[in-house]
Amino acid sequence: MNCYIDAGNSRIKAHLARRSQKTVEPVVIDWPAANESDPVGALATRLEPLLVDEKGRSPKQVVLASVVEPRRRDWLGTAIAEVCPQAECRWLEVPGKCCHVRVAYESPADLGVDRFCAMIEARACHPDRPLAVINAGTAITLDVLAADGQHLGGLILPGWRAQLQALRAAAPALAPAIESLEHAGEFAEPRDTAAPVPETTRRLGLAADTATAIELGRHWLIAAGVNQMLSVWQERLADEGPLLAVIAGGDADRLADLIDPALEHCLEADLVLAGVVRLARARR
Repeated sequence: MNCYIDAGNSRIKAHLARRSQKTVEPVVIDWPAANESDPVGALATRLEPLLVDEKGRSPKQVVLASVVEPRRRDWLGTAIAEVCPQAECRWLEVPGKCCHVRVAYESPADLGVDRFCAMIEARACHPDRPLAVINAGTAITLDVLAADGQHLGGLILPGWRAQLQALRAAAPALAPAIESLEHAGEFAEPRDTAAPVPETTRRLGLAADTATAIELGRHWLIAAGVNQMLSVWQERLADEGPLLAVIAGGDADRLADLIDPALEHCLEADLVLAGVVRLARARR
């Protein structure tokens, strides 16, 4: 019995693999809050139901892919050791080549392991064609694979939540409008305002209040950037066949709704975590 963990910036996703179970839904665990008095204890409490079953059995090995800062990585490692001290913790690193993908970075270790895991899993699911592998999370990462598996490079954009955090820090006067969006729930629809919004304003995709202007602004920023780059890549890789955008991550559904229908794309659930399993088994 092994446990595989994708420790992202926003959340932790884990999968416990038993020989007797072919398909298991991953478990999603929240990171402790910044002001949590005992972050290790909080993580241990959240991990215990995953790592110890009703018969007291725990995994022999815990395989982790992490892109978080050293402090949270240490929290996670310590919490796992508290819950199942006999388990071996194995932290994955990015190799120069594995699972039919060759990394473009001169120093492969500088590439986020989550991006690499997403690429090898996308390549396994959709072989022999050019791919744009998009992981929509705290950051939106876009990596391009040639049909032969050569990684051609990538881009990193701020995700929806990161845009709000940046605006709050850089423009404090916008904080009330940002808070109204957060109170309305994630990805709130443009709100009704006291004054009617002119039809021309609606038709042009504009807003007549600050909160809606922020919401539509981050919407258009991501839509324009992603669609523009996919169009460029599709044109420049045309000799290799039609480009497929493979979209994953916590905000995958939201991003997929923004993709131009003329651009071929698909959603792949748990792409990074599946890639963690694939990389771990390939690098035993």
